[in-house]
Amino acid sequence: MAVTLRDVAAKAGVSPITASRALNNSGYVSRELRERVLTAASELSYVPNAVASSLRSSKTQLLALLAGVINPFWAAVARGIEEVANDAGYGVLLCNTDDDPAREARYIDQLVRRRIDGIIVAATKDSASILQGLKRQHQAFVLIDRVVEGLEADTVRGDGKGAAYRLTQHLLSTGYRHIGMISGPHNVSTAEERAAGYRTALIDAGLDVHEDMILHGQYTESWGYEAAHKLMSLELRPDALFAANNSLALGILEALHTLGLRVPEDVAVVCFDDTTNLVSARFLTTASQPAQEMGRVATRLLLERLVAPERASQHIILPIEIVIRSSCGCSAGDGENNLERTGSLPVPAGALPVELTAGSGSEGSYGQR
Repeated sequence: MAVTLRDVAAKAGVSPITASRALNNSGYVSRELRERVLTAASELSYVPNAVASSLRSSKTQLLALLAGVINPFWAAVARGIEEVANDAGYGVLLCNTDDDPAREARYIDQLVRRRIDGIIVAATKDSASILQGLKRQHQAFVLIDRVVEGLEADTVRGDGKGAAYRLTQHLLSTGYRHIGMISGPHNVSTAEERAAGYRTALIDAGLDVHEDMILHGQYTESWGYEAAHKLMSLELRPDALFAANNSLALGILEALHTLGLRVPEDVAVVCFDDTTNLVSARFLTTASQPAQEMGRVATRLLLERLVAPERASQHIILPIEIVIRSSCGCSAGDGENNLERTGSLPVPAGALPVELTAGSGSEGSYGQR
């Protein structure tokens, strides 16, 4: 049978209320009584009931991340979240939504019922209504990687539009003119931003934007595979493919392999997210997001929100590094040198090199923390 607070109190010769005050360091208890209670608790191997404590305090000391956590990018984000949360005395729950709005809704309902202290959300395409509901319930949350139109909330994300512009600009400067874009779902901000950066780079280069060269679907390997086959069957076949995330890139590479096409000799490939499974390919040119820092910053924002629920929302944009390797036709055949980072390409005029933009008048900088 588990040792209870009453057992500790009896052994120490005090009331349960005094034992509780001594163990929780709340209210006045003399040094002598506190030591007696702590000694009794140690001798009995007493473990406090976290559920009962959370019911009394309305705090669970738990945070949650809702995202498609199967993608390795989110593993790096989660590591950053856990680092800051643990330092602050919080545990972290990982909830895999698979970018499915129904799964997201079920998780949010479960977390709220269990009195989660705060939630970090990578929003799905249908998140707006349920997140508005969280605001009405005064549930603390932060949006990470993605924003939701019309929803005022703390956000942290990378400069996706600027990085997509720079990746496309790099392909153009290398000589490619027929660049296909394979992106994520419509109404997911990252998918729209990256496609917008791609379009702007083509327009600024004086080139036409061919909408049949831009395909939207799920952020999955299977969609990357299917979309690559569709683009490579066009009469005007792409000479380069831009994947809006790493899962799409893996599907694209598999599709090109089945078509007997080489990268970069026949088709160049670039993508977002520089994660372990892509680095092992030793050649992919990427827009490398600061995933761990994104997680750290989101957690700091969430902890601040718990302390100051009424403070103005903050919108933080982190810089993204362009990592040049041989999949774009640069340094092909250089072996180990393909892994070297050749430095970030310059940010074009008007793009966001921003660390913080204001919501409701907030000021400050998180970008280099």
